[in-house]
Amino acid sequence: MHLPGDPTSDDNTLLRCIARGDQRAFALLFDRHWKVLYNKAVNLLEDPAAAQDVVQDCFISLWEKSAHQSIENVGGYLYQSVRYACFMHLRSGAISQKHLDHIHQRAVAISTSAEQELDAQELQAVLDQSMDRLPEKCREIFYLSRFELLPNKQIAEQLRISPKTVENQITKALRILRLSVDKLVSVVLFADLF
Repeated sequence: MHLPGDPTSDDNTLLRCIARGDQRAFALLFDRHWKVLYNKAVNLLEDPAAAQDVVQDCFISLWEKSAHQSIENVGGYLYQSVRYACFMHLRSGAISQKHLDHIHQRAVAISTSAEQELDAQELQAVLDQSMDRLPEKCREIFYLSRFELLPNKQIAEQLRISPKTVENQITKALRILRLSVDKLVSVVLFADLF
């Protein structure tokens, strides 16, 4: 095991040290991942100040959760946390109309099929509504799986349910979300015929 200040320490070693309150290990992990996460957040939000806040909040959350949560892939966990935080920031309406217009223009510019030409805001709204309509336990399990990146076994232990129940609830959530998107695609394709 390398020392926390050693740049060759792997992320999991640093995380174990962070769980014990080691600030040097936290600083090293922060320095290792900050730039990539910040660039991703800036790319999604197109607002450097908001991107900085989002990334800092994700690192604070990691610090707070490290002693209570088993994280297998620290880089992946942080990346997904930043993506989700950006999504929530956009969803909260904290983004300007200029940025929404720009995101929409980029989405349309790269589209190559009717499904890809869906208005990004409309698709996001359908997904948000579908997520909100999921049964509470199903939504919680889906969030833990897809946004917190917890393995099914850990979700089962955390919620005191069987791994099979976790698997069934994730399948149910994906089926509901897929149906919502399929309905929207059908409406768009039908409208294009006239």
